[in-house]
Amino acid sequence: MVKRTARFYGPIIELSRLQSELNRLFAAFVETNDKGGTPASSWDPNVDVVDDGEMIRILVELPGVEAGDVKVSIRGRVVMIRGTKKGRIRAKEGMRYFCMERYFGGFLKSIAIPRPVNSRHAKTRMKNGLLEVVL
Repeated sequence: MVKRTARFYGPIIELSRLQSELNRLFAAFVETNDKGGTPASSWDPNVDVVDDGEMIRILVELPGVEAGDVKVSIRGRVVMIRGTKKGRIRAKEGMRYFCMERYFGGFLKSIAIPRPVNSRHAKTRMKNGLLEVVL
């Protein structure tokens, strides 16, 4: 017996995957480290898009980001979320990093939505590092 797993395909899902990959690629060119000029780590927030027929909900994980540092815009069938995660420790004389995995700086996430919406009725809410956009 062959075990099969469900896979979801479609132009919107594929476009969203492509956009995530492009976000990762271009982030390396935009962000640079202070000293070496080499590409810094990039951050591509995780996103869920849910359409129940009445509304579309977009959930974006933004741990450590303040609500005032996030901007949401809608253009056609694309939701753009841009913001900044602050709090990087400033290097001092004699300071050495042994491990640096946390990301700080700007981010931009473009999310294709499955159908047209009335952006005038859009609502956003940020709680415990989770941004919710309801369309």
